[in-house]
Order: sequence, then structure tokens, then C-alpha cells
Amino acid sequence: MKPARRFWKETAITPADGGYSISLDGRGLRTPSGGGFLAPTMALAEVIRNEWDSQGDEISPETMPMFQFTVTAIDRITPRRDAIIDEISQFGGSDLLCYREDRDERLKARQDEIWQPYLNWLAGRHGAELVVVSGIMPQPQRDEALAVLRGAVAHFDDYNLAGLHSLVTISGSLVLGLAMADGHASAEDGGRAALLDELWQQEKWGYDEDADKRIKSLAKALIEARQYMDLLAHQPGEG
Repeated sequence: MKPARRFWKETAITPADGGYSISLDGRGLRTPSGGGFLAPTMALAEVIRNEWDSQGDEISPETMPMFQFTVTAIDRITPRRDAIIDEISQFGGSDLLCYREDRDERLKARQDEIWQPYLNWLAGRHGAELVVVSGIMPQPQRDEALAVLRGAVAHFDDYNLAGLHSLVTISGSLVLGLAMADGHASAEDGGRAALLDELWQQEKWGYDEDADKRIKSLAKALIEARQYMDLLAHQPGEG
């Protein structure tokens, strides 16, 4: 399928009920499902307008991450909010950070050093204490802890859920996703924690081009998700 070609000359932002709409040559932008497009903050609207302004003769969706996050919230999150909350929350039942190495003591020590502080933060911030085990055999978590985690996820509005969904699914950890969304961890630190095992293998065996590409791709995606959530939190008058 050929890429869609640019068909507009000017973009504009217009205040709307609940946020800001964006128009292309005076016509309101629509989501892929045909719904009305709305950015909840001016900061986000300005970045999305710039994404559209920066397109060349052909439209490249991969160069418009903030637009993609926003239409995901409108088209996918809002109609299926409860299902998306369940999908995100399920990561807490088998969270990456709860499964430690059972053979390599040095790797286990690194996991304990990097991962355990995030679990301690989760317990203090949300009151959810997760069980940590050695090895990869599934370990059920307490129903009370899982209920608390679902409540923490449900606290996010639809737009922020789009960002949290990416942080969690990309990192493979609800704990890391919540920590990055809360600002407790930067996207860079969260990414390094998520890729701890891969980074360990590189330290042990040396550079691997495919692994390096995966690490950089994951880090870029996490940074974009965190930037999107920052734009949602940005209020007029802030620097």
C-alpha cells in the first residue's frame, strides 16, 4: 500500500469543549475510526500540530507519535476502558521484577540491586506488596495486592491510560510502568531496568547488533510515552 500523500497546506489549533482541535486547511482533523480529534492540553496540541506541519510529500505515521497516542486514547481506550484496565493490570500478576535469576548469583545480585527498590516504592506508594521468587515458575500474587494494582491503573484517565499502556507493555512490567508514569523513574532508568537481563548479556558476552537495536528501539518508545504523559500534565504558563 502506497503511503498517503500530503493534501493540506496549513494547520491550526482551535479551542474546543474539553481541549483543542486541530484543522488542516480549515477542516477538523479526524481519528482513524472517523471520530472527532481532541487534544486535552494546548502543549499536546502544539506538538501534534508540529507533527503534521513537519510531514513531507508523503505522510509518515511513525513520525507522529503524539498523534498516535492521542488517537489510541480516543479510538481504543475510551470505548474499551474496563478491558484495557484489565489488560494492563494483568501484568502485575506475573511482573518481570518478581522473577529473579536462580543460577547466576552475580546476575541475581544485579536484579536485587536494580529491581527491589521499585518493588519497595510500589509497596510504599500504593500499598501493594508483591511476592518475589527465584526461577521462572509462575507464582500467584495475593488477590489483595492485585486489587490494589488494578485500582492504581483505573485512577488514570483515558488519555493517560494510552501512555501507561505503552509503558507497561513495552517494559513488560506494571511496576516499572507505574513508576515511570508517576515520575518516580525516568523513561531511561525504567528502560534499563526492563532490559537488565539483555544489558547483562552484553556485558558478559560483548556487543550484539540485534540486541543493541532492540534496546535502542525500546528506549525510544518508552521516552515517547513519557513525553506524551508530560504533555498531558503541562498547564498553561508552565515552562
